[in-house]
Order: sequence, then C-alpha cells, then structure tokens
Amino acid sequence: MITGIALVCRAAIEGGLNEETAFTLSDYYIQQIEELGNLKAILRLTEEAISDFTNRVHGLNIEKYSAPITACRHYIYNHLYGDITLEQLAEMCRLSPNYLSSLFKKEVGILISEYIQQQRVDEAKKLLVITNYSISDISTWLNFNDQSYFIKVFKKYTGLTPRQFRNDHSSRHPST
Repeated sequence: MITGIALVCRAAIEGGLNEETAFTLSDYYIQQIEELGNLKAILRLTEEAISDFTNRVHGLNIEKYSAPITACRHYIYNHLYGDITLEQLAEMCRLSPNYLSSLFKKEVGILISEYIQQQRVDEAKKLLVITNYSISDISTWLNFNDQSYFIKVFKKYTGLTPRQFRNDHSSRHPST
C-alpha cells in the first residue's frame, strides 16, 4: 500500500499537482498507514489517499480557459508558496498587465489577486487538516504579510478562523 501511495503521488505530479503538496500528502498517508494495525483500516485509508490525489488533479483540469488564463492558473497553483505578481504573470503570458487582468476577470469571474488569495486559503485548509504545522508557519509559507491578515482573509473565504477550521476538521483524519 505504501508503494501504491508513492506511485499515485508520482502520477498526480505528472497530472499537474504541485510537488510540495503531493509529497506532503504522500508523507501524511504513508505515516498513517504505518500506524494502522489492521488490513481493513489500511485499505480504507489507501482508498481515501487515492481519492484525495485524484480529486486534486481533477480540480486542476476541470474547467477549460484560454491558454493565457490556464497558464496563469497553473503558475499560481505551483507558486503558492512564493511571491506572485500581476507583472510576472503578464510577462509569462506575453500580455500587458491591464489586458491580462481584464481577461482573467472576464473568464474566471474574479480579480487575479482574489484568485491567488482563494488558492492560498485552499492550500492553508489542506495544511491545517493534514499537518500539525503552526498557523503562523502556514501563513508565512503562503506569503501572507502577517498572521492577523492571514486570519482575516481565511475567515473571509471560510467563515472560520484557521484554528476553528482545524478544530472542526481534525476529527476527519486520525491524529498523528
């Protein structure tokens, strides 16, 4: 089952999943498998892991956008832990920042900055559930200026603080 998780992880990366995310998930599931004592629990967790990886890759490919917007979405997803600017995205797409901004809003329905925030909050939600990293570390890694701003943005998109979210969702996964 551990080998299977590793293979699914590799396939997910080939399908476009961010490497850091894929390896974090893989490590989490492998650690959980090693701690389980019976075959039924191991099979259930392996099924959950395969489903998790599959859903994440599917989410990357579910909506079809123009080539520049697809490239921007993939760049954003693969650089959530770094600084992302409109200028970088525009240069990558060989479009003016203003044109890219209006095209993104037209196709996706929200501003690029809002999209980046949403993606970072989605990543933070995953980290809060599958890891024990501190909220401060998660906010820093996901490039939020300070923890209070991160909490404000997180609450805007989820209705909960990061701590409330972790507490509400931690029962879904066995504790490490």
